[in-house]
This record gives sequence, C-alpha cells and structure tokens, in this order.
Amino acid sequence: MVSISNSIKRVVTIFILRPNKLPRPKPDHGHESISKSLSKNEFQVGVFRRCATMPTFPNHWAGISGSIEEEDASPLDAALRELREETNVGELFEEYFLREKEHASGAVSGDGNGRCVGDNVNGMIRSHIKAGLHVDVISKGSRGAFGGRTIRVYPFALTLPDAEMRHHVSQNLWSEIVMRGTEHDEMKFLTLDEFFDLNPCVPDLKLAFHHATSGAYLDLPDEVRKWEKDRINGAASLARMAISLAAKYSDENCSLGSYIIATNDINHKKCSMALSIAMLRPSTVPIVNIMKEFEKRMQLETKKQDIEKDLLNSLSSDGLKCVELGVDAVMTRYNEWESMKQRQTENTYTSKVFVVGTFSRSSTFKFIIEQFTKKLEENRKNSTDPSKTASKIQIICSQSTPGDEGKLMAADIPDASWLSDDDFAHELRNGHINIVIVGADCILHEGRGVVNKVGTAGLASMCKKSDVPIICCADMWKLWDDIHPPPLEDIFELIPMDLFDRVLVPTD
Repeated sequence: MVSISNSIKRVVTIFILRPNKLPRPKPDHGHESISKSLSKNEFQVGVFRRCATMPTFPNHWAGISGSIEEEDASPLDAALRELREETNVGELFEEYFLREKEHASGAVSGDGNGRCVGDNVNGMIRSHIKAGLHVDVISKGSRGAFGGRTIRVYPFALTLPDAEMRHHVSQNLWSEIVMRGTEHDEMKFLTLDEFFDLNPCVPDLKLAFHHATSGAYLDLPDEVRKWEKDRINGAASLARMAISLAAKYSDENCSLGSYIIATNDINHKKCSMALSIAMLRPSTVPIVNIMKEFEKRMQLETKKQDIEKDLLNSLSSDGLKCVELGVDAVMTRYNEWESMKQRQTENTYTSKVFVVGTFSRSSTFKFIIEQFTKKLEENRKNSTDPSKTASKIQIICSQSTPGDEGKLMAADIPDASWLSDDDFAHELRNGHINIVIVGADCILHEGRGVVNKVGTAGLASMCKKSDVPIICCADMWKLWDDIHPPPLEDIFELIPMDLFDRVLVPTD
C-alpha cells in the first residue's frame, strides 16, 4: 500500500496570515452568518508575485516557497529558513517579543544589549506556525527544472499574533513586513475573498491554503464538522465514519467545495468531499489514506455505494489481520506467565491474575481482548490440566489525560477498569501489569517512528524501565507514504520505534 517515490520534488509554501485592520463585527450568538463573517474577515493572506525571470511559473502569485534542502531537518525547518531568506518576519517577531516583555514587566528582558534571545523568538514563531497535509502537484505543463515531475508541497500557515489588548501595536508592527531576495517583485495582503479570486497563481495554491488551514474556510456540512471535532473515538472508528460521510455528501462536491482552486490553465476545480475530509484530520493517517483511495475510485467513476462497501470491508479485513497478530502476542506473553507461575517457589511469587494494560482508546485493542479471552476459554475447555482454570484475566486502562479516553475504553470492555495515569504508572513500576497493548494513528516509513496519543512515549519508556513488554498494533491503512511525518495535532506525538518491543503490522 505504501510507495515512496524518489522522483518527487519536495517544497514548502508558507501563507502569512495577518490580523485584519478592518473593524470586527460584533458577535451575535443568534446568527450563524455573523460567526462565519467574523472568521472569514479575521485575517489577510500575504501573497508574493514571482519575478518574470523565474524558471518556473514566472509572474504567478504564490506564498513564500522553496525547496527542502539536505541540511533541513524537517519541512518546518525548511519553512522557517525560507521565511528568514525571503522576509523580515523573524526580526518583526523579535520586536514583538520585546514589546510584549516591556508591556508585561515595564523593562526589556534579553541579552546584555537589551535584545531578546534568539531561541525565544524561534520558539514564538514555531508556536504560531501550523502545518497542513501535503499536496501533490503533477506539473506536466511547467518549464524548467520541475517539468513533468511531481511536486510535493508541504503547506504552512503562519498566524501573526493579534494581541487584542494591544491591537494597535501588532497592527502597526505587521504592516512593516518587507520582501527579501530575488524571487519576488511584488507583495500584497488580501482578504480571503480577494485571495480566492486571485489569478494567475502557481498550481493548486488555494488548495494548499486550505490544507495549511486544515479546511477551516471550507463550507462543509455540519455533520462533517461534528465528526472533525471527535477526539474520543479511535482512528479505525473515525475512518469508518469518514467513508460513510464521503459517500453521503460526494454528490454535493460542486456546491460544498467552497472556493474555486485555480490551476495554471483555463480549467478550474473544487475540493472534493473526500479530500476535504482528509485535510481536516491530517494526523490520523488511516483517514487520509482511505479518503485518497475513495477519491481515486471516484475519479474512475465507480459507484459510490460500491466504494463505500469495498472500503468498509477492507478496513474490517485488515483490522482482523491486525487483531490476529495482537492476540498471538498477548497469548505468547500469557503462556510465558503461566510457565513462570508453575515454576514459582516459596522464594518467588507470581500473581494469579494476568493483567493486560492499555492507553487511550482503540477499537483494535477491544477486539484483541475479545478474541484473546475467547481463545483462552476454548483452550481451558480443551485442557485436562485443572490448574489452568485458576488463572484470571484483568484489563486495566490508563485514564489517558487529556481527554480521558481510557475511561471510555474501560466502558467498552466487559469487566475492565481504569486507573489514573499516575496509579497506572505505579502498578507498572511494581510489576503488577504483565503486558501493555496500544494502537497507533500512524506508522512511519522505514521505522522512523509511530504516531499516537500524547503520553504514549512516556508510557513506553516506563515499560522499558519496568521490563514490561509494550506492543503496538496497527493495520496497513495506518502506513504513511512519505519520508516526513504527517502534521501532528496537539493531542498526538511521535514515538521512536525502539521504545516498543514490537510493532505489529500485517504484511499483506
């Protein structure tokens, strides 16, 4: 399912969002149109016209953009470098930092010259820049170095601080943004309506903007927006919901695609429903992968009912393969525990309860436990050894703050219980948990890591120190098709692969 192409040219593009100078309409909680207007007019978008001498897309409007170089550790590092090279935004953030310090303490906090430490400014910029799902542009019509190649665009939105209490300060400061370098000959800030009508633009500029802003300005059904805010269900469950939503609203793509995305020819297109859904939850890779597959089949004019049925079946079948691997891992650990229990002496003690722990909420874990207990019961019925009937199984879920998904996980499984994260850690350190099983939202290419709920890395480290095996189970839809991790929402983190004893993914 995962294919990494060496023919991809990787670039970044950054959209600078500046607080709008226009007076803001007063919110009226009884009228949704006021809320939409407020959001739409909140920022202006910075655009830059490429010089006539540029080898690709001369005289076209773009964001701040450039190639990801070998020295760049990540797309984000490339984006920050491009901002420094092509604008003075870094210096303005430094000035903003100083003004904030002056307002807060009445004195400048910084080095001996009264200037702030560069790390503080870099940290401030990083806190205001947000990554979106990458966009693949096949640029057959372009001339120059990229002609005929796929350009993978990693979009970012840099939202300049508003500082409402000192709104005049930030407005005046951000009006001082200037261009640097030789790539652009004009810069301007546009309202969103002006931006969406702008031409000529580099290919898929407006699509990249929607990705950078995670679809915030797409006109989507309330049902889709409600799904977007779901932080309770696991990745597999959300992916199944996404399939049904894409099928339900796919016929309304033309009216729901929001703003026209201009290409470099006379044709225009709009965001499809499937790809719109994908950009809403870029960290949850099975959603991204399955929505891309949905769109691919729609382009082949496959009936949406058939697509929905096939993809739901694929999720189920791949999930079952993953569950089988998880059951085998738990059963192996259980058999080891049984052997230790039978060998125990007066000087050693093994609990009569086999304890399985987990973190966050995962339908994969639920099915693993269901199949494990079923298989265990079958083994006991077929066994002539009466001692095997004495063992008990206990399922403990860590609370999983923030979000408390562990409480819901405990409610999903009969006779399961949950503990606070601290109490769960205490049980782990004291050897009262025999194995920990977690799911994943993403498995990176070539062992670069696993994406899962914030707190998983700390749990995995604790398991290592406590000599308790921790297993990560994921189906093939969670395999990521790029050398760089997906954009991470605040509730997710990247966990090094070696913190897990095993990462189980079906091979086919």
